[in-house]
Amino acid sequence: LESFSYSVSHDLRAPLRHISGFVDLLVKKNRAGLDEKGVRYLDYIKEASQEMSQLIDDLLRFSRVGRTELQMASFEMNNLVEETTRAIQEDYPDQEIRWEITSLPPVTVDYGLMRQVWINLLSNAVKYSSKKAYSLVQVEASETSANYIFKIQDNGVGFDEKYGHKLFGTFQRLHSAEDYEGTGIGLAMVRRIVVRHGGEVWAEGKIGEGATFYFSLPKNPKG
Repeated sequence: LESFSYSVSHDLRAPLRHISGFVDLLVKKNRAGLDEKGVRYLDYIKEASQEMSQLIDDLLRFSRVGRTELQMASFEMNNLVEETTRAIQEDYPDQEIRWEITSLPPVTVDYGLMRQVWINLLSNAVKYSSKKAYSLVQVEASETSANYIFKIQDNGVGFDEKYGHKLFGTFQRLHSAEDYEGTGIGLAMVRRIVVRHGGEVWAEGKIGEGATFYFSLPKNPKG
């Protein structure tokens, strides 16, 4: 399935470039001859091709997660989270984000993949609380005898736990793309990365009361 996704994603790029390119040419050379409805239809085609391009990029990243060898090294998780929050803050310059991050344990992980986990989880927390007066994102950690457990809580729209099993499936969404952009691959990628590290991921939430995501990492990872 990974090989299929990888090859198909590459094969889809060429016809998608043709669609986008010819739409651009049509608008540039023939816009004056189109009525308002025709221009609007071309805009729809352009937007759809951009959405598909993003979907292809996400699919390629998802397939690479399972194909890439883990490069394990010890890192301070707080430094990684701090780096991630700075990047997310730049993506939401007009949004007030209140970060509450406690002391997190050092971990042995693949830095690039674990950064992707934090990017996906923290950006989701900000995205799904974007319609509140401010985004409150709380990050903390606990531990068991064998694992560290990381918790990310937000004050966003939440979700119905009845459908929580869909959260980590590929292309699964609990909120419409019109309300919140995205392709439905981010959490599937989080799960794949965490499982490859020997951990687990799960979530809790209530509609209108925010969501809480957890993931565990072994204290003594193999390899």
